[in-house]
Amino acid sequence: MQISSLLDTESLTQGLAKETRSERMEQRVKPSMKQIIEYAATLSGTDTSEFVSTAAFQAAMDKISALSHTHLDGEDAARFFAALERKPEPNQAMKDLMVGYDESLDEA
Repeated sequence: MQISSLLDTESLTQGLAKETRSERMEQRVKPSMKQIIEYAATLSGTDTSEFVSTAAFQAAMDKISALSHTHLDGEDAARFFAALERKPEPNQAMKDLMVGYDESLDEA
């Protein structure tokens, strides 16, 4: 599965349904963390592996979503849109570039 498809939740869900569990992940945890995770898995009616992989997957999706979108509120949004509407005058480098461009069109 390509990383770009992670942003398409529907495709991701369909892809996960077709995949088999073939990859392994291992991590060391503190004994008290393991006990709490095992207890939560039991309360959820699932095994520890399923509980941990589901929780890690959801956390990863939340992180991708949070970092893939920009949220602007109030004053920040107003400043952003005001900056988009400002049309700065071309600087000398831009003027020089356009003169060169115009000259190349005349030669063609």
